[in-house]
Amino acid sequence: MLLRAILVPVVLLLLLTGLLLWEVGDLLESHEDARRSQLALTQVERVRQLLVDRETGVRGYLLTGDPVFLEPYHAAGQRLPQALDELDEGLSGEPDLRIRVTEVRERWRDWEQVAEEELVLHDQGADWLRLVRSGAGKGRMDALRATLDTIAEQERQRATLQGTMAERGARAVLVVGLLWALSAGGLLSWLGRRQLLALARDYESSLAQLRAQAEALRASEARLEARVALRTAELTAANRELESFSYSVSHDLRAPLRAIDGFAQALREDESERFSPDSLQLLARLQAAATRMGQLIDDLLQLSRVTRAELHREPVDLGALASSVANELRQHEAGRDVTFSIQPGVVARGDPRLLRVLLENLLGNAWKFTSKRSGALIEFFAQTVDGVTHYAVRDNGVGFDMAYAGKLFSPFQRLHKATDFPGTGIGLATVQRIVHRHGGEIRAEATPGGGATFRFTLQEALE
Repeated sequence: MLLRAILVPVVLLLLLTGLLLWEVGDLLESHEDARRSQLALTQVERVRQLLVDRETGVRGYLLTGDPVFLEPYHAAGQRLPQALDELDEGLSGEPDLRIRVTEVRERWRDWEQVAEEELVLHDQGADWLRLVRSGAGKGRMDALRATLDTIAEQERQRATLQGTMAERGARAVLVVGLLWALSAGGLLSWLGRRQLLALARDYESSLAQLRAQAEALRASEARLEARVALRTAELTAANRELESFSYSVSHDLRAPLRAIDGFAQALREDESERFSPDSLQLLARLQAAATRMGQLIDDLLQLSRVTRAELHREPVDLGALASSVANELRQHEAGRDVTFSIQPGVVARGDPRLLRVLLENLLGNAWKFTSKRSGALIEFFAQTVDGVTHYAVRDNGVGFDMAYAGKLFSPFQRLHKATDFPGTGIGLATVQRIVHRHGGEIRAEATPGGGATFRFTLQEALE
């Protein structure tokens, strides 16, 4: 009896201890599963956020043409493969969910093809709106979101099921503990129940935290969508205001300038005998200032149009364009001793109207800054460096100090006195914007008195 009195409680205690240890291990495993589920849902929302960045970046660029919208598009594209790999790894214990991740990858590639096609059509000036209206991109993105929602929902259901099973196991252990408390004492039952309830509360707290984070991520996505819509509306309004300003400059400022020049000319013709030489000189300066302001208005308008004009890419014979510009310069100043060396057959892909403006400014600058040199030489040629074609305009004019090269492409910045060489200081800013709109870069090389060379590239691969 003594043996049974000792053996039975010990066996019951060992059984209860084993049961408690098993349930504690099960709850800890459930807690770890909840942590993995929380991490997986976080990774799902991260992938969703990166897809939103890609979609809104494409949308913003298509609507505005501003390359700044492509920055989040490219950044998200670089991070998406790693995010998908991390999601795949986080779901390594769930084969059915990993199949869903494979679906996400396939649908993402499908959407990327449509997005790239929209960007290509936009950059070609083609009818990209037709592709947008077809709903191909939206349908693929909706399918992507639906697949991510399925993954998240299945992960939440799995976490909920694990919680339910853990709760059932905990209740069973509590019942056994109560029976043991009747036979072996209430203290052991109380301590076991206390421990199990604490573990159950921890699990519920983790699950509630996971749900709160998921809600916060969805709210963040909604706020991001609203901000993108607001920025798009602001850019649209800014473009309308810029067009209105350009119209005002073009029509409202020219009339008073023409009046000033006309009245000054009338005074010179009708009252020249009554005016002193100083007064006539003042009238001449007044007319020159009006002419200069008119030129400044023209240059500013051209700079604005270059920034906003739609790009039409096609093969352009830059050598023929350069020869045409050179002939116009010779006709303007027929007495100049200038030799043009223009490489024939230099063909690039770009907007012919903007590329002509580019060559007019670069060759016009070379013509202007060789005006004080006899035997002036102006060259246009192309070179290939590391597989990239560089186009160049070189002259043997006055050149400039490279210490001030940083100011070259800023509007109104001049490295020479206006009395020595006329101009408004906007031409090279216009050139840089044309080059940047073609996806290229421009740089200058010069020495004082030794001429200058301007080299630029065009991103011809854009279709």
